[in-house]
Amino acid sequence: MRLALAWIRVAVTFVVELAKSTGAVVRAVLGETGRLRPAILAVPLDVRSPAGVVLFANIVTLTPGTTSLDVSADGRTLYVHVLDAPDRNAAIAEMKASLESRVREVLP
Repeated sequence: MRLALAWIRVAVTFVVELAKSTGAVVRAVLGETGRLRPAILAVPLDVRSPAGVVLFANIVTLTPGTTSLDVSADGRTLYVHVLDAPDRNAAIAEMKASLESRVREVLP
């Protein structure tokens, strides 16, 4: 039962992040040009299982404005392209706090 609730939390978190990201991408596209600060981020991974890394990378890619690019050879870093990241550290912290933390509940 606990695992089923954890999967529900993953799904709800994804839907919330999807909505927030969709709004941010719409504002970015319709906003003034030249304001975007795209970046490639090296996101250190706390999730260790291969399935957990895949799930996190896929959720990141399905979220508008972000695309998973690669996982380091040692499996400890996920490289992510972000459409707009004025504060790289904040963008990394947000991904880890919302998405990765939920993934770790179901696939450590």
